[in-house]
Amino acid sequence: MTMWLGEVDFSPSDNSYLQVNFLSKVKKSFREDWTSLPFVLITGIGFIVAVIDFIFLQNLKFQYFGLIGLALAIIGGYLRIKARLQLRKKAGFDNLYSTSRLQIAEGQQLVKDGLYKHVRHPLYLGEILRNFGAVSIFSSGYGILLVMIGAFFLLLRIKLEEEMLVEAFGSDYEDYKRKTKRLIPHIY
Repeated sequence: MTMWLGEVDFSPSDNSYLQVNFLSKVKKSFREDWTSLPFVLITGIGFIVAVIDFIFLQNLKFQYFGLIGLALAIIGGYLRIKARLQLRKKAGFDNLYSTSRLQIAEGQQLVKDGLYKHVRHPLYLGEILRNFGAVSIFSSGYGILLVMIGAFFLLLRIKLEEEMLVEAFGSDYEDYKRKTKRLIPHIY
């Protein structure tokens, strides 16, 4: 983990006032963010298996279940984009790609409004919905099973991210955790 400590600010009006900003920058290494690789590999294999299943086992026959998958993929894609844009705008990330790494951006603020008012991880919710939707379009039970396994690694990543956020934001993030659910509003 790379970490830069913040700056010390003495208030000019009162020399006894000291403010220390420790929220400069924290970026997890790939070793610390180990869940990314199995998630991407297993989910990617799930997509490939779903297409192969659709072509060779289902003989290119779409089923009505595929419409549900299409709706999930669209909703999930929307949530992912909207959540990333919110992080970029309000949390201080430079670009959309930087929101894919477990990190605290320099001067980052805790985002608690918009989608983040309802769940702590709308980006991951969107990822899960999009992935299930994509394989469901092809009505592939094999693809759905592999995406479920991939989603397990995403849940482990949420745990790692929340530990990092508690370390960075302390009681502010703990309060936020008490007021919101991880992925599904009012449920989980």
